[in-house]
Formats: sequence, C-alpha cells, structure tokens
Amino acid sequence: MRPEDLLERVELGLPVEGASFAGADFGGITLDGAILIGCDFSGARFREAQLKRCQLVQCRFERADFSGADFDTVQWPRTGLIAASFARATLLHCQFAETDATEADFTGAKLASTSFARVDLSRSCFAGVELTTVALVKCTLASVDLSDATIRGLTLVRGDLRTAILDGADIDTMFAMEADLSGRDLRKIRLSRLNLMKARLSGCNLAGIDLSQSLFLEADLSGADLSGARLPMALMVGADLTAAKLVGADLTSANFSEAKLAGADLSDARLSNALFERADCSAARFERALLDHAQFPYARLDGASFIAARFHRTSLHAVSAEGALFQHATGSTLPTDPQRAVADLYDPARVAALA
Repeated sequence: MRPEDLLERVELGLPVEGASFAGADFGGITLDGAILIGCDFSGARFREAQLKRCQLVQCRFERADFSGADFDTVQWPRTGLIAASFARATLLHCQFAETDATEADFTGAKLASTSFARVDLSRSCFAGVELTTVALVKCTLASVDLSDATIRGLTLVRGDLRTAILDGADIDTMFAMEADLSGRDLRKIRLSRLNLMKARLSGCNLAGIDLSQSLFLEADLSGADLSGARLPMALMVGADLTAAKLVGADLTSANFSEAKLAGADLSDARLSNALFERADCSAARFERALLDHAQFPYARLDGASFIAARFHRTSLHAVSAEGALFQHATGSTLPTDPQRAVADLYDPARVAALA
C-alpha cells in the first residue's frame, strides 16, 4: 500500500491493517482519527508530523523518526518502538501499553497527561524532557536517562531506578509507590513534595536535601543518610529507619508512629512536636537533639541515648526505657499518665461482648 492510499483510507474513516510502510517518508503529514493495526513503519520518517486521536495497535515503528512531531490523544498498545526517535516531539494525552521502547530517544520532548504501562524503557533517553502529569506503571527502567529532566506530577509504580541516570533532574510532586532507589546518591537531584509509599531507599544518600512535607509511609530507609536534610512535617509512619543517619536533620512535626529507628542516629536533630508513638527507638541516639513538645507514647527507648538532649514538656507516656541514658539532658518531660494508660486499654468490642 502506498502512503497516499493510507491517507485516503484515513480520510474515509477506514482502518488500515497489515500494510507495510517501512522506510516511507511521512514528514509533515497530518493524521486525524487513524486506526492502524499490525502495520510496519520500521525506519519511517514522521518529522514535524501531526497525529491526533489515532490508534496505533500492534504496529512496528522500530527506528522510526518522529522528531518535532505533535501527538494528541494517540494510543500505542503493544507497539514496537525500539530505537525510535521522539526528539523535541510533543506528546499530549497519549497512552503507551505493553510496548517495547528500548533505546527510544525522547531528548528535549514535552510529555503531558501521558501514561506508560508495562513499557520497556531500558536505555531510553529522556534527557532534558518536560514531564507533566506522567504515569510510569510497572515499566522497565534499566539505565533510563532522565538527566536534567523537569518533572512535575509523576506517578511511578514499581519502578526500579537503581541504574537510572538522574543527575540534574528537577522533580516536584512525585508519587512513587514501591519504587526502588536503594543505594542511590540523590544529592544531585532537586526533590520536593514526594510520596514514597513503600519505596525501597535503603542505603540512599539524601543528606542535605529539602524533603519538606514528604511522605515515606512504610518505606525502607534502613541505613540511609539523611544528615542535615529538611523534613518538617514528614510522614514516616511504619517506615524502616534502622541504623539510618539523621544527624542535624530538621524533623519538626514529623510523624514516626510505629517506625523502626533501632540504632538510628538523630543527634543534633530538630524534633520539636515530633511523634514517635509505638516507635522502636532501641539504641537510637538523640544526643543534643531538640525535643520540645515531642511525644513518645508507648515507644521503645531501651538503650537509647538522650545525653544533653533538650526537653520541654516532652511526653514519655508508657515508654520502655531500660538502660536509656539521660545524662546532662535539660528541660522537662511528662511521665506516664495513669488515667490515659487505663483509657488506652479500653476495648469497646470486649465491653460489648460482656454486656
């Protein structure tokens, strides 16, 4: 089938199936509402083309050139995009699903309201791209290049970024559930307003980074370095911070409820109004930490060091503190409240069963 035959069928609203356009030149073409199924566009050129409301189903676009093209509401299910070039292209409301896009080039592209589901993006290049409200769901991201990318509103589900190139990336507002960044040095990345629920960040270097109002629900931060990081109002509920380093960190009003902080170093940290309800702080170091109005209800503080810590109405309600050190600590603490302890044991279900 010739390129002009394809255009004619598209204008008539007819699908094109099984045709070969390998190496064809579609530069500057406009396709609106095209339905292409199982077609071969390997090595085809779509420079400066415009595709709108198109469905490109199980087509082959290996090494195709989409440089400078505009895509609006284009679907790419089970499409081959190996080594395809989207350099400087604009992709709006596009969907990629179960697609092989290894070594694809998106350098300088702009992507908005676009999703990638189960897409292989290994060794693909997103250097300098603008990503706005983009979702990467269960994608393969081995050695993907996101250097100097500007990312706003990214959803990342089960993404492994351990080998990704992230230097210079600017990420604001990211939801990364079960993402893996373990062992990475993230100090060269601008990060803010993150939701890293159940993310794997063990051994990460986040020293000095501003992570204000970020969420780390049930995240693995064991052995991570957060020294000097800014984490006011951070939500660390259920997080694993075993042996983490938080020296001098700003953790004002942070929530560490049910977190694991055994062996963690919070020396010189600012912990005003922080909550450690039922947290395991065994052998943790709070030396010289600012703990005014902090709360430790039912926390394990066995073997913890509060040497020279600064307290003011710090609640130690029902804590376990065997072997804890409080030498040279200053200020006031609140001991266990007996009435509250009794009330905490109240179980409405048991009372109803006995009635």
